[in-house]
Amino acid sequence: MSRAGATLVAVLLASLLPTGCQNADNPSRPAVVVVTPQPVRGVIVQTGFSNFQTDDWVAVPVQISTAGVADITVDWTFPDSWIYVYFGNTACDYDQLAKHTCPFLISSETQLPKPRVLVTDLLQPGTYYVVLYNVPKDNRRGIGSDHSESVSVQVGLTIPPSSSRPGVTPVGLGPAKTVPRPAP
Repeated sequence: MSRAGATLVAVLLASLLPTGCQNADNPSRPAVVVVTPQPVRGVIVQTGFSNFQTDDWVAVPVQISTAGVADITVDWTFPDSWIYVYFGNTACDYDQLAKHTCPFLISSETQLPKPRVLVTDLLQPGTYYVVLYNVPKDNRRGIGSDHSESVSVQVGLTIPPSSSRPGVTPVGLGPAKTVPRPAP
């Protein structure tokens, strides 16, 4: 028998089967419907700030109280600015940031796209940091700008169905704080 013929026979036989679960005592009982839980997404941090000078680092702490996947969206005013975006679970000081020794989970060191969107792997509850750097103009390397920026940051958290529990609400911290340079 050809594949098309076998498929036709299967379809015809399937059409003869009952179409729903029926109770012999109540033939009008509806078919059983299985509902698959869906992931739940919520915004846990939404903040913005201005006067973000070039060569400054800003850290936005984010408290995650439920395991989930974070999405971080960062936008800024000037399209020719270079805003680097990082995400990690370590509160780094200025020297670590300036020497690029901070252990970030995600790094995005590029001019585009604007806005920037980063997505994490599944995160466990804890404190995380969105870190921004306004890259100063470097004509030799052809990067950066001279713009003082206004920035908006939004962090969403998608909780997988297996983690969804009534009464559990992810909580975000803020506000953004400039990472201070060490005293001379």
